[in-house]
Amino acid sequence: MIIDKAMNNNQPTSNFFGNVGKVAIALTLLAAGMAFTNPARDKYLTYASGKLQNELESTVCKDSSVPQALSGVAETLIGSCKNLVTSQRSTIEQLLDNTTQRQNLGVVSIYTTELGKKSYQTVGVFGNFVTLPPAAKDAQN
Repeated sequence: MIIDKAMNNNQPTSNFFGNVGKVAIALTLLAAGMAFTNPARDKYLTYASGKLQNELESTVCKDSSVPQALSGVAETLIGSCKNLVTSQRSTIEQLLDNTTQRQNLGVVSIYTTELGKKSYQTVGVFGNFVTLPPAAKDAQN
């Protein structure tokens, strides 16, 4: 068997630039997907008002230590409290709209809501929201 070494000198080439191109395309598609699913302000207001409504119901409308003889009255009051909070959902959204600033970074949005002495930050990404633990306003200064 005769082997022609002059004709068979193909060296394996580096595929670095091919891999970089694939990574760049993947990152571009990911960024486009993030930008497309970046939630709008009205979606945040719906999300935040629901969270605040649940918080109000669990703290303000909670069952306190009521004597057994008054338990029926307490249940009625708690139900009325929850109905009142639910009926004020649009007012809660307006409050949040007036106290919230949005930083739209294209692929994510950061919502900062100032309520009382606390500042709440929520990150909106991929159509979802993640609320960070609240920070006291005094701690920021």
